Amino acid sequence: MSAPRKKFVQFQPSALRSAEECERYYSEVHTVWAMQALRDAPSLVSYETNLVERQWDLLGGLDQPPDQWRFAVLRETGDAPMFTPSQGRVLAHDHQVFLRDLRRFDVEETVRFDRSSRSLAAAKYLLVLDRPDDLGPTEAASAFESLLAGLVTGLREAQGARRLVANVVVAERGSAPGREPGQIPTDETLPTRRLGFVELWFDDRVWGREHLGSQPVRRLLTDSPFAPDRLVGYEVAERVAHDRRPPA
Repeated sequence: MSAPRKKFVQFQPSALRSAEECERYYSEVHTVWAMQALRDAPSLVSYETNLVERQWDLLGGLDQPPDQWRFAVLRETGDAPMFTPSQGRVLAHDHQVFLRDLRRFDVEETVRFDRSSRSLAAAKYLLVLDRPDDLGPTEAASAFESLLAGLVTGLREAQGARRLVANVVVAERGSAPGREPGQIPTDETLPTRRLGFVELWFDDRVWGREHLGSQPVRRLLTDSPFAPDRLVGYEVAERVAHDRRPPA
């Protein structure tokens, strides 16, 4: 099997409905439909959704009101599309029920730290990085690598640290308006300042919050050229809908 292609998707709740209505519909209807549609998709490798519950704050805690709602992560391999043409049309139409400001990213992932155990549960954190205005692409990529190296070094001594995956953005895909902006996926490739996503897992939220709030990690993040507004950290609730990856 060739290396899977990975995609990150982020979106906000529709402004035409309450956040509670959007959450209920996405969780109980849209995600279930997608799971069933992807059940027999030959190219699907994995499909996960992430609900943003908390956002990293100035004190190193997770008490800032989140500025994002949802992320989804998909991996695929082979040439067959994950959705049939008719399923793709249904998917795009259904977006108009509950989401807006859809952004889609093709990424290349590398596992930088891995102490996976037999546990089937973990607490997940997500860092999102954009390229600062005063850094060129090469400088930003170098700064990203330095940040990753510092994070990995800290994880080696962190209680309950299990895994860090770096995701470098290679392209951002377009979305057209429907009833609201950014609801209909397109094939357009957009210019983007999104640099990457960093996924971190810990045994429990106690250990994740302790580590992200520690002075060395706070200093690493706040002293990076991405601070204060080009690096955002989230605590997320991960739902694994499909996972066909072979065990390590």
